[in-house]
Amino acid sequence: MSRFPPVGGKALVGREDLEVADGRTTRRVDARTLSQGPHEDARTGEPLHTMSGASKQGRETILVLNHQRSEMRGVVTILEQHGLVVQVSTGIPETYKLLAEVRPDVVVLDPLVLRAGCLELELVEGLQRERDPVPAIVLVDDLDAVENAHLLAAPFRDFVRRALAEEEVPHRVRLALVQRRKFLSLLERTRELEGQVSIDFKTGLLSERHFKKILQVEHKRAQRHGHPLSLLLVDIDDFKSVNDSTEYAFGDEVLRTVAAALRSTTRETDFAARYGGDEFMVLLPHTRPAEAVQTAARIRRAIANMVVSNGAYVRRVTVSIGIDTYDGRSHSTADDLRRRANKALHEAKQRGKNQVWLYSEGERPSAPAEAAREV
Repeated sequence: MSRFPPVGGKALVGREDLEVADGRTTRRVDARTLSQGPHEDARTGEPLHTMSGASKQGRETILVLNHQRSEMRGVVTILEQHGLVVQVSTGIPETYKLLAEVRPDVVVLDPLVLRAGCLELELVEGLQRERDPVPAIVLVDDLDAVENAHLLAAPFRDFVRRALAEEEVPHRVRLALVQRRKFLSLLERTRELEGQVSIDFKTGLLSERHFKKILQVEHKRAQRHGHPLSLLLVDIDDFKSVNDSTEYAFGDEVLRTVAAALRSTTRETDFAARYGGDEFMVLLPHTRPAEAVQTAARIRRAIANMVVSNGAYVRRVTVSIGIDTYDGRSHSTADDLRRRANKALHEAKQRGKNQVWLYSEGERPSAPAEAAREV
């Protein structure tokens, strides 16, 4: 039985809360925080896939948690010969220190204890991310112990008998790396496809499908925190006549012009989407009715003052806008918000178009939110 020297400073006692000394500083490492900290993007919460210096240079890192202090020198040598960076820990305090600094590509676990709820399984489970899992290879004494090894909550896991570790572990590690690369490649491709689906190809605004998801999320957020949420339905007036009297390429130019106006007249925190052929939606978080009316009026005026031209045709276009606001307290749903904004839009159309209309509960409103003006 050989013991490898610690990687880094001396680790002092502790389970749930360790004190780690490196000769100059002393810091606290909590087992519950190992799944947080440096492994996630602070803005998006997405995992950062290359945390160690070795990974940044394109070399994958294997973390060997040799808590049994078995003979693993041959395994380490073979892995290093294959161009992998190998970090070895021979005790739980040292493992805490390593996991706080390095996110491995594969973990080889030779546990002291293998049972449900044991600390060593929790350490490996704490590394797992839905979009960035870390394959785990667990060493067991015999096949009977595999049943306990299955308790490990990791999406990619494998088991090797200790007696066969030197022969089997390097092979299993390479297979695990291939599996992980394929998973991350597939995930990246999925993200690319999601990005394509989330953007309307004609206008560059959000797609209808993606906007529906955002509407549900923002409505729940407003409900949870009691914040107002306003929705604008923007419809191009007489868009069919534009297509009938020009050509579809010019109709697309009209759509792009309206989309540009929406981007220039809304905040970065707002959400603008193309919702159907000639209809658009704008979601305004933290926005009360009066503020929503001001935004809608600004949009209406900006579009009415634009001239759409592609060389062959020149047109002015107008829009009608319906508004509804969720107050953050009622029991209405996101679908209710959309339905009421649609009613307000129909009211604006019936009142003469080129108008902004705020939904009013009960009787038909007697005046528009912002009167139409001469174009």
